[in-house]
Amino acid sequence: MATHLPPEALDKWLSAAATELGLDENEVDIAALLDVAKDVAHNVARPAAPLSTFLLGLALGRAGDSATLHGLAEQLRALALSWDATPSTE
Repeated sequence: MATHLPPEALDKWLSAAATELGLDENEVDIAALLDVAKDVAHNVARPAAPLSTFLLGLALGRAGDSATLHGLAEQLRALALSWDATPSTE
């Protein structure tokens, strides 16, 4: 049975996951990632949220600059907020 982390457990999970992946947890802007996930989930589709944050990570990895995160995150949020989820009639 799946359990959900309470908000206060997020830091502990982030620390453990970052360590496991060989990353510095202080380089992760949780708020920016959660804002992207929220806007995509609410304006596009729930399954698109984790996929979008994954794509954001790939783009950030290619950029090689953690300062790029906010710019890339804002681009995705803007796209999600302007998304027209109406099915195409084509």
